[in-house]
Amino acid sequence: MAHFYNCTDVSDPEFEGEITTPAQAKKKRKVYPSVTTVLGIVKDSFLDSIYKPRMITSLAREFPNLEWQDIERLTYGTREHPVTGDTIESSEFGTTVHKAIEQEVEYGFLGSTQRPAPSVWDKWSMPFIEWIQANRVKPVACERIIANNRIKIAGSVDFIGHDSNGQLFLADYKCRTNTKGKAKTYPKDCQQLAIESFMIMKEHGLNYLPACRSVVIDCDTKKHYHREWSEEEMQLGIKVAKKCAELYWLLRMK
Repeated sequence: MAHFYNCTDVSDPEFEGEITTPAQAKKKRKVYPSVTTVLGIVKDSFLDSIYKPRMITSLAREFPNLEWQDIERLTYGTREHPVTGDTIESSEFGTTVHKAIEQEVEYGFLGSTQRPAPSVWDKWSMPFIEWIQANRVKPVACERIIANNRIKIAGSVDFIGHDSNGQLFLADYKCRTNTKGKAKTYPKDCQQLAIESFMIMKEHGLNYLPACRSVVIDCDTKKHYHREWSEEEMQLGIKVAKKCAELYWLLRMK
């Protein structure tokens, strides 16, 4: 599903939950598509042409009473809820882990007075908190929404912090299975982070491009694996994201 943000105040964008299509977005002033939405305009030859159609067909036969939107969400996989044992969408699992990390960071480092209640989800979230402490990281923000008027996109950054040298960096959490003991990442992970880093650099007038780190959380083992993207990878990611944004506006938003 496409996501859009109201960027009337580009320094403080707001998520537009009621807008889910470009046609709806065009009816409002200064509504920009999300980073993930514009990156989605480039299709993967295997995932989009083979895997998804195959999964949709199989799931539709298994769950004939589900709406197509529900079937589509299930194509991204399911997880077992650690408390109830129910089968839940992978997106729900990931969102819950994200929220658990956010609450721990806000309470432990950003001044929140609301102590998170002990939760079974701590097993997935706490390794990142431990990493922050071990690496002398100073958190700046969680779920920070940023936008750019020139590229005309917006996005939410999972984590922004200062490293031990005082430089800003971005981190993005991905809950994945079958990691085989390493950071299971894809080019779009870098593209998403890199363009967000570029937007932060422009917003704050930095003389450097903040580093980008993908934090892959193994849903089964609960272990965290980090990948810091190289400068070369980030520059390519920025180029790809800019081209995707340009193409999205030409094809969807005109």
